[in-house]
Amino acid sequence: MQSSSQLILGAVALAFVAAPHLAAQPTITAVENAASNIAFVTGVANAGIGAIAQGSIFVVKGSGLGPANISIASAPFQSTTLSGTSVSIKVSGQQPVNALLYYTSDTQVAALVPSSTVAGLASVTVTYNGQSSAASVSSVVTSSVGIFTIGSTGEGPAIVTYADYSLVSSLKAANCGGPNTACGAANPGDTLILWATGLGPVNGDDASGAGLGQNMPNVPLTLWLGGVEVPVIYQGRSGCCIGEDQIVFTVPNNVPTGCSVPLVVQIGTGTSTISNTGELPVANGGRNCTSNNAAVAATVANALPLLTAGQPFSFADIDVEHAGPAEGGDAIQFPFVKAAPAPGVQLEFLLSYNDTLPLGTCIANAFKSPSSLTAVGSLDAGSNFTIKGPNGSLTEPLNSGNFDTLSANGTYLTPGSYTVTGTGGADIGAFSVNFTVLAFPALTSPANGATVTRSSGMTVSWTGGDPGGNLRIIVASQSNGPSAQCIVPSSPGTFIIPAYVMLALPTGGYTFSFASAWEYVPVIATGLNVGIFQYANDGVGVGVVLQ
Repeated sequence: MQSSSQLILGAVALAFVAAPHLAAQPTITAVENAASNIAFVTGVANAGIGAIAQGSIFVVKGSGLGPANISIASAPFQSTTLSGTSVSIKVSGQQPVNALLYYTSDTQVAALVPSSTVAGLASVTVTYNGQSSAASVSSVVTSSVGIFTIGSTGEGPAIVTYADYSLVSSLKAANCGGPNTACGAANPGDTLILWATGLGPVNGDDASGAGLGQNMPNVPLTLWLGGVEVPVIYQGRSGCCIGEDQIVFTVPNNVPTGCSVPLVVQIGTGTSTISNTGELPVANGGRNCTSNNAAVAATVANALPLLTAGQPFSFADIDVEHAGPAEGGDAIQFPFVKAAPAPGVQLEFLLSYNDTLPLGTCIANAFKSPSSLTAVGSLDAGSNFTIKGPNGSLTEPLNSGNFDTLSANGTYLTPGSYTVTGTGGADIGAFSVNFTVLAFPALTSPANGATVTRSSGMTVSWTGGDPGGNLRIIVASQSNGPSAQCIVPSSPGTFIIPAYVMLALPTGGYTFSFASAWEYVPVIATGLNVGIFQYANDGVGVGVVLQ
């Protein structure tokens, strides 16, 4: 399968900041798959997490790695040196192998693992102008796939194209047609191309173009879209570009719809390697996806005209949370700001960044989720707010950006109907929001201290609660590392987190959180372009051990 342009090389993250360069010894802080941005995890049973595959593109991050201003090779992956930089990969018991370079800079280098590199525990070293870094531990494996994403972070919308190499996006652009144009959401029956790196080695010299356009049918690959196994037509090197892989697939009829349907590649079973999770907009007819969150859809629609004109917009994100005394009790937050898209966010993908997961689906993140917005100023929305509910009325100061405590022991937000009102200020007028707190179920499993075998998935069970509600199930590393989240309906009383989601998490200690899904309500006020209110019960947490 061949592309007419090097579509993906621009998505290899250029996360560097030009700075005066000092002749210091190079320092490596991370070695990552160039698409997933997931670093190798040492000392765990699943050593495939963050490993770099034979024939794949990877990035080295740190300082003193190259020149202050980025230097990009005129032809990618043709030389083992570039502007004084070289990268060595030494697998235990083997002679060092020199990586093929794409670009170099002070803080980041992109290179290719030669297909001939032997698999095994590896040391990666960067040399710049004759000075070498200390070795950084990584692992070379046969296959470890990373999905390229629109924002080059390894999270958010995946780079998936139609046959003409136009991009699958949450909104269809007016200039739809041809490479790099946004042509809207996928429909069941569409044949699409997922762009990745790390499927595996090719036979021959990578630099000479060996293996381009060749299928790799022996790679034990499974593609998951919204929890549904997807039929794959082609899995192999792209026809255009060294180190870039294509996975061609047809969207099944039973895939969940929405603007952020999770997309994952699994290699093997049991101790398999799992890609980062990308997100794909899927619609049933038409090319503009329908958000699973009506409030989010309305706010994005209101913001788009201003964003298209290059103007910031007034934004409110009111958060109300119920928690127990140990977590700070019941609290409310009122950020009112001038906002703009975060760097690198394309408007045609805005709904994908902000939509909620379809019910019954999960997503695993290597680090915190990307933000699609950035604050560029504060707004005056008044001096106080009032919240009324079954336990009376509270009036407290409106301190934009900070949480105000409603009840330190968590006894204020009990089931029932509530109204939040604000007096308004110089920039934002008065507002009123109604929301409902539903009865919350009781978690029955897992128990605190439970051991979970990742390759078997994870069963979660509960009783009671409002059958009309939805739940958030979160498995988060106790060391602020990887996490997984699922959004599920409360009525069944049980849910199994799929094995491919659990296998994306390294072994070790985790906090399992059982909470309500966020309830969203639009906020309407004079002077407010985009306003959203959200409520959640933070639920309960227990400790679990993944093995």
